Amino acid sequence: MCKTIKFSTILGIFLVIFLSAVFGASAIEVTPAADKIESARALPAGFYQFNNLEILKGSSVDELPTAIETIQKNEKSCVVYENGKTDLPLSCAFNKDENNGYQIQLEERTTLLGINQEPAMLSDFEAGDKINVLGWLSSDSKIIRAAMVRNLSAKDFHQSLSGTIKKVSADGFVITTAKGDEIFVKTPIVEGAQVTIKGVFDKANNTVKNVLSIFIKPTIVLQEKPAEAPQPATTPSAKPSTLFKNFLKVFGL
Repeated sequence: MCKTIKFSTILGIFLVIFLSAVFGASAIEVTPAADKIESARALPAGFYQFNNLEILKGSSVDELPTAIETIQKNEKSCVVYENGKTDLPLSCAFNKDENNGYQIQLEERTTLLGINQEPAMLSDFEAGDKINVLGWLSSDSKIIRAAMVRNLSAKDFHQSLSGTIKKVSADGFVITTAKGDEIFVKTPIVEGAQVTIKGVFDKANNTVKNVLSIFIKPTIVLQEKPAEAPQPATTPSAKPSTLFKNFLKVFGL
């Protein structure tokens, strides 16, 4: 009887050790698998093309380098292209039902384009615009260092042109580019225009000389609210008589 009890005890201890070893090893394998699933929800660092990102916040400055904030909508049809190759689509990676937020870093060598591949300027990229971005995704999947950004909005895009002024008139001036093209530029310098001028300011004479650049903001014309048509005067009703007032008092009205 005593030997049977000792054998049962030893067997129980052996089973506890065996089960702990088996289930303990299984538990160790579960955690890395969960981590792998979690990490699979983010794209690895690399060079990608991101389509249809929406600008949430434009640049706070007028020159490169700068950054803009964008969002990638959590949609089943969302894809990215590894190495910018449109024949290699990859499904976008999202964390559950959340959208992805990316900060797009724009450098001096970043190419900015309009919807028809025409050159564009930083001021053309505004909040609400949809853009395609080709660039390098950081290891934390939060920053894209852009090589090219294309604005998909249907609007007129600004370009930067350089040349020598050949002729000046009241309506504008003609410049000659390095290629020999003559381009007429309508003058934006009008009354009410907002300008920023870089040059040497002579405070004594209130004069700016040696002008390096002139930045002219677009003139915004506010439409006045149309005046409302006057309402026809209403004829005042006659005052109630004393008899009618007494009638109302009788009935508590």
